[in-house]
This record gives sequence, structure tokens and C-alpha cells, in this order.
Amino acid sequence: MFQILLNRPPANYLNAEMVEEINGAIATLLYRTDLKVLVFLAATNNFCGGIAAEDIADNRSYQLIESLGRMYEQLQNLNIPVLSIVQGMALGAGFELVIFSDLAIASESSKFGLPEIRMGLFPAFACNILQRCIPPKRAAELIFTGELISAKEAEEYGLLNRTVPDDKLQEQALIMLQKLVRFSAPVLQLAKKAITESRGASLEISIPSVEGIYLNELLALEDPKEGVRAFIEKRKPVWKNQ
Repeated sequence: MFQILLNRPPANYLNAEMVEEINGAIATLLYRTDLKVLVFLAATNNFCGGIAAEDIADNRSYQLIESLGRMYEQLQNLNIPVLSIVQGMALGAGFELVIFSDLAIASESSKFGLPEIRMGLFPAFACNILQRCIPPKRAAELIFTGELISAKEAEEYGLLNRTVPDDKLQEQALIMLQKLVRFSAPVLQLAKKAITESRGASLEISIPSVEGIYLNELLALEDPKEGVRAFIEKRKPVWKNQ
């Protein structure tokens, strides 16, 4: 497991330096074969309040938007599951980070939204990803109005795996992590690869693609053989992560 801790009090507003630091951390993971999950979490009471307004005011938005784009692209290309653990506010780019995560769990009091329209802006990457995840009219409403939604609403939209009581967030997040880390790292990575390569592709393209990953990459590993043997022998598998 690899953690990225958002720690820029009080609301973890993203500036260019912070996003570049995150990009550097993700880049070190791209070719790791031993990892099972990447976790985003906050050191403060808010997950992420979005982009730092001073970076936009100081005409640094070109660098920041380009850096954010690279961050989201890296997350899409990263062959390990990405989990966001959300408390407090997840706004703008913080909300986008949750959307780009494979898994997300949030406290009941959390709030989500895309308030950029209120500043005469629009959420560049949410315009791309959000309508792929929820009904387009729902996505348009969130983007056009800038209104906040509750964690429960975000869960109902399918943007969260689950919402939990505030005092149970860390406990429930640990349970989810324990479910992931008990499996084989390379198998998890290939499952993520199959999901990523299938997303948005037609069945004519995605079926042969996933078939190739399964037959040529998955079945070449040791862990699938061990998993099948363990199932037949009615015992727990002993993963070699190979």
C-alpha cells in the first residue's frame, strides 16, 4: 500500500507545487509490481477544497491545469486500485480526484461539489469524466449550478462506494483496505488494467483486449496457479506476488 497524504491546512487547496509533488509520487509507482493499492487521504478535517484561488489570480493556471491533467492521466494509467478516503469538503479538483479514484469511502458529513461556475470558471476535468460516471443531466446540473451535494447523494449517484458515520470512517476504510491487500498484487494490477482498457471502448475492441490480458499476462503468473490449487485443496492461497 502507498499513501498520499494531502496536508496543506486548513482545506488542502491544491497549488501547482502540491500537484507536482503528487505527480512525482505517482510517477514512482507506475512500474511497481509489488503494490496493491494507492490511498489518498487528508491530514486535515477537509479532504480537498479544490484549486488554490491565488494560483489562478497570479496567472499560474496554465501550469496548474496542465499539472492536474497529468495527475488524472497518471491515475488512469496506474495499474493499481486507487482509494480516496474523504472527510469534510471535497470540492472542485478535490471532487474530481474522488471521481478519478477507483474506490471511495466518505464520512456522512462530507460535502461534494463543483463551485467553479461561481467564480466565472468551469471544472475542466469534471466536464470530461463526470458524465461518464453518472447520467449526463445529473452531471450538467452539478457543473452548471455549482451546488453542493451530501455524501449520501454522492453515494446514490454511484460516486462513492459507501458512506459511513464520521466516527467510523477510519475503521471502515481499514476494512476496505484489508479486503484489497489480502489478494495478489500483480493480479489486482491486471484487473485494474483490464478495467481501464475496457472503459469507453466498444465490445468489439474491449473483449479481445481483456482476453489478451487474461490469457497472455494473467495466466503467465504463478499466483493464479496457486489460487486455483488452494481452491481445490480447500485452503488459503499463499501468494508470491508473482
